[in-house]
Amino acid sequence: MEKIKITANGKKFEIASGQTVAEFARALGLNPQRCVVELNQKALKFADFENKTLQAGDVLEILSLVAGG
Repeated sequence: MEKIKITANGKKFEIASGQTVAEFARALGLNPQRCVVELNQKALKFADFENKTLQAGDVLEILSLVAGG
């Protein structure tokens, strides 16, 4: 399978081509439903996480939301 290079939260990653934002978040151990994602300096709607395929050179910022008391 072909690999592509992306950057997420300032770190370089080499991932399988065709991976979605949601799949990448899960691979990092994150729950996509509890994340806010910026892709190439544009906010990404949660509804698009499962359908947005990452491309070579993409830059993501992923924030995981944590609630507590």
